[in-house]
Amino acid sequence: MKLIKLAAIPLMCFLSTSCSSWFSSDEQVQEMQATNSSEQAIGSVSRFNNQRMSDIYKRVEVGDVNHYVQGIMQDLIANMDNPGSSMDIGVTSFVYIDGSFDETDLLGNQLSESFMHELHQFGLNVLDFKSSDYIRVTPTGDFNFSRDYEELNPDMPVQYVMGGTMVKHQDGVIVNARMVSINTKKVLSSAQGFIPASVVNALHRSQGNPGISLKFKQSEKS
Repeated sequence: MKLIKLAAIPLMCFLSTSCSSWFSSDEQVQEMQATNSSEQAIGSVSRFNNQRMSDIYKRVEVGDVNHYVQGIMQDLIANMDNPGSSMDIGVTSFVYIDGSFDETDLLGNQLSESFMHELHQFGLNVLDFKSSDYIRVTPTGDFNFSRDYEELNPDMPVQYVMGGTMVKHQDGVIVNARMVSINTKKVLSSAQGFIPASVVNALHRSQGNPGISLKFKQSEKS
C-alpha cells in the first residue's frame, strides 16, 4: 500500500501541473485574442479619425470667408471679460491698415456682415445702424437699408463698435478684429485671423469688375 501511495503522489502532481498549464494556456490565448481585438478596434478608430480629419481639412481648403470669421469670433469672445446680451454693438466695415480708413472693398464689407451674424449667434445685442426708419418702395424693389447718413437715425444707442483692419499677405489677408467702447475707447477684446488668397479671390463683385481686385504674389505667378 505504501508503494501505491508513493506512486500516486507524483502522478497527481503531474496531472495538476498539466491541468494548470492547460488552464494558463487557455487564459493566455483569450488574453491574446482580446489584445488583438483591442488593437484592431484602436486601429479602426485611428483610421476613422484620420479620414475624418482629412475630410475636415478638405472642407477648410474650399471654405468661404464665413468659415474663417467663425474662428476669429471664437477667439474674440474667449478674450472678452464679461460678454453680455445688454451690450449694444454696432459692426463697421474692415479697412486696410495701410490705406484710408474711410474706404474699403468687397472683403471689408463682407467681413462686417459675417461678424454681425456671428455676434448675433453668440447672443449679443447687435444694432444695424444702416436700417432706416421707413421702407422705400421703388419699381425695382422694396428697401430699408441705406448708406446715406441723412436717411439714418443719428441717435442709435451704440455702446460698442466691432471692427478692425486688414493687411495683404503673400498668401492671403491678415484680419485684426477688435471690440471698442464708444465712450472710453477701451479695447474690450481683440483677435487675429488669416484668410487664404484662394478664399478672398473667390469673392466677386455684383457690378463692374468681376473680381475683387486683390493682387497676391501667389496668384500673379499662376
